[in-house]
Amino acid sequence: MSLDAYVRCSCIRDGKARKPHPFPDRFTWDESSAPSLTGDPDQAEWDAHDKWVQQACEHEGYLVSEFLGNITRIRNVREFVRGLQGNPGPKFPILLKKVVYDGTHTGDWVPANQTPELLKEVNLVLQSSDILTPGEQEFFEAMKRLCEASLATGNPIGF
Repeated sequence: MSLDAYVRCSCIRDGKARKPHPFPDRFTWDESSAPSLTGDPDQAEWDAHDKWVQQACEHEGYLVSEFLGNITRIRNVREFVRGLQGNPGPKFPILLKKVVYDGTHTGDWVPANQTPELLKEVNLVLQSSDILTPGEQEFFEAMKRLCEASLATGNPIGF
């Protein structure tokens, strides 16, 4: 069990798809900014849609995809971040409530409008890189890449 995260590319949204969608009248964006289909698609339609998304651009739909850690690493990162909390309040609300609250969450995301604050949290931790374990360092460097991709595309960070 692990936690992985990604940021979708913006090629389709920017009109850079290599070929038209197989169902252009049913193409939409879901609440997580993922390409989707309206109506009640059958499995063949989903398969055609998914194949199109993977072939729409050189990124296969994803600008960045990162392994953040197994369940143990995420637990350790969560405990580390909790130990860095300030008084009177938390310094890391997005990391704790949206990223490391569970070591295996999927299907949720950090909205793009929260990415600048998340990047501040990540950079604050990275300023103290001398106290990070190698696993923690890898986690926060991956989070920084995800935040930068989210800022560049305007897309959320998905899990």
